[in-house]
Amino acid sequence: MPTDPNLWLNIITAASFAGIVIVVLLFGLTIVGARKRVRNIADVESKIGRQRPSRFRVALAGAIPQSEKEQKSLEQDLKRAGFYGPNAIIEFLATRNFIVVGVIVLGGSLAILADPGSTLPKTILIATAVTAALAYILPRSLLRSQANRRLGRIQRGLPDALDIIRMCLTGGLPLRDSLERVSHEVEFFHPDVAVELEVVRRHAEADTMTKALKEFARRMNAPDVNALASLVSQTERTGTHVAVAVTDFADSVRRQFRQRAEERASKSTVKMLFPVIFCLAPPVFILLLGSPILQLRNFVKEAHAPGGVLNPDSYESLELGEDAPQTP
Repeated sequence: MPTDPNLWLNIITAASFAGIVIVVLLFGLTIVGARKRVRNIADVESKIGRQRPSRFRVALAGAIPQSEKEQKSLEQDLKRAGFYGPNAIIEFLATRNFIVVGVIVLGGSLAILADPGSTLPKTILIATAVTAALAYILPRSLLRSQANRRLGRIQRGLPDALDIIRMCLTGGLPLRDSLERVSHEVEFFHPDVAVELEVVRRHAEADTMTKALKEFARRMNAPDVNALASLVSQTERTGTHVAVAVTDFADSVRRQFRQRAEERASKSTVKMLFPVIFCLAPPVFILLLGSPILQLRNFVKEAHAPGGVLNPDSYESLELGEDAPQTP
């Protein structure tokens, strides 16, 4: 085996560069995997396929065990983020596990090839562990953030869609036809809402509207959506007009959204306290206390100097001077 340290350094540098390129490429493929994300009404039909995943992907998806609770949470976040493919969870887990396993294998190989007499294997193993942990955590965090942002857009656009649904219902259209009309009308301004309404309409065609709305509420798991599903189900069960209930619900959603905004604005004053304390208070203390501290330092320095008031030699000389006999 080669013993030249420069050769080892070149090999490790090239391997590290190759590993970084592979990780970045796989992360890019994970992000580009959003091509199977439903973004508009046209994607509802084209992006939801029924093709079965390969055995290699299924094996990779099960390489790192997941609890049942985590799998349900992951599946819900995938649907919230717009990934409605039947194999979305398998593709996500397979891609993430492939990155994690690839990083571990690459780091372990580099640690084995490194000089065992140096600290390089330990450093490589620590870097591998940190990189593998980040590769395991970051995709899940990005997916959750993406799901929360999309859910927020749906909640903001839902009152506008309900207003148009109310106009369609008062015009004589049934609820299913109203959903189809509204999904095309709001597609430009609220594409996520349009997609969800189209999914609800197609579920209602295959089953009942009540079950479609319950599935929509379970998929989003948001208070406004849950209330909407319960409201429509109750109105259909009692036989009351849906338009009046939808109008009142849209107004209540806007009111709740305004109250949440006011609540966040009220909390911002408390959140601004920490930047004020840690960023603005130190310069103020420096300006107010800087000059007195410097003056105190100069005083202490001069007081301990020969002849100063805090110098013990000065007091000894004074005592000797008082005890010395006075000459006439």
